[in-house]
Amino acid sequence: MLVFLSDVHLTDGSSGTEIDPRAFKKLTDLLTGIIGKPQQTNIHNLEIVLLGDIFDLIRSDFWLRPENNGTNPIRPWSGPGDTDSADWTLQMYAEEIVKRIINNPRNREGIGYVHKFVRGCADQGVNLVLSYLIGNHDWLINRYPSTRQAIADFLGITPPGHYATSEFDYIRSFADYGVLARHGDYYDPFNCEGNRNASSLGDAIVIDLLNKFPKTVEQDAKLGSNRDLVADLKEIDNVRPLLEVPGWIQGLCKRYPETEERLHDIWNDLVSQFFQIDFVQERNRWGMEMLLKLASGFSFAKLQEILKSTIAKKIFSSADDYRGFAYKEWALTQGEDRYVVYGHTHHAEQVPLDIMTASASGLTESLYFNTGTWRKVFEHTVFDVDNLEFIGWYVMTFLVFYLPEEKERDRNYEVWSASLSYGKS
Repeated sequence: MLVFLSDVHLTDGSSGTEIDPRAFKKLTDLLTGIIGKPQQTNIHNLEIVLLGDIFDLIRSDFWLRPENNGTNPIRPWSGPGDTDSADWTLQMYAEEIVKRIINNPRNREGIGYVHKFVRGCADQGVNLVLSYLIGNHDWLINRYPSTRQAIADFLGITPPGHYATSEFDYIRSFADYGVLARHGDYYDPFNCEGNRNASSLGDAIVIDLLNKFPKTVEQDAKLGSNRDLVADLKEIDNVRPLLEVPGWIQGLCKRYPETEERLHDIWNDLVSQFFQIDFVQERNRWGMEMLLKLASGFSFAKLQEILKSTIAKKIFSSADDYRGFAYKEWALTQGEDRYVVYGHTHHAEQVPLDIMTASASGLTESLYFNTGTWRKVFEHTVFDVDNLEFIGWYVMTFLVFYLPEEKERDRNYEVWSASLSYGKS
């Protein structure tokens, strides 16, 4: 049995809320039920594949600590010899954020359910293997032996010490199941520039715009005392797509009308500063600055104008066509695999691609799956659009693939998806 999940985005606790640790208990309870009695289901081997962005080193305000506020602060694109005012290098930042993620009590509780499940599988004679593939918010883990091994040890990935000398994979073919899997960021020009061991514009957007906005508001003399506002602003990185962020901010201004003018000023100043960063200027091929700024009287009509603009279409035309990329994957075109699995988009999908002719087994169905997220997502309300209201809920999706002899005849896969909201009074 083969299980995929992605985009859990466990953090050091300094950004927006992550999913409740009990979601891992829900996952392991469901998997326990699926396995049932191994002698009846014939499930004796289980591999759980963590398909990228399980841990999030980018969503941390540790990047914004006072010692790192100089003219050339340490960022994921910094050179190995670059330092902040306390002589910290990029490797030290990566190691510290990984340590904070591992020591976050919520993360320890969640992964604790996984460890308990591993022990339970062993008691039933089921061999469980954990695998990790890298995404765009955890790619820094792969750069350093210390961070790779720390994550492997935290998860209980074996053999001991292996990842001190070996990297986590970016892409894998699971030939026995006919599955090709990668995180999916490879096809997103914002978040991967062809080298997954290098930074991208997406890192800059998160750290120097989305992380920095709530942090700056928190430090503001006028707004910093409004704890509810700051907490709401920390959810900014859960807004999809990026160009809806100004509308989402304006929606919060409707909820906190006394903050509108100051929030506009802070956001617009940060946008201006962001596009002055050399790393950003070298990559800003789309001319996004004016689309991200807020003006007095920002409306739903303005938001729709932004989303329908030529620039927006250029930005999202390739990034959204993951089914097309899946259809062109080498393993699919060569008939080596029949299923393609990505994460990254935070949007769970199951897409029929084609019915292909295989020489030995006749007709073969090929499908693309996306594992969605275990994060909070925000969507614009369908009605009362002028108030620019967004409603958020937590989602949780995972995929299960079977070998022919497992579970029951001809059951190839299952898609499990759930949502949970605590709502607002």
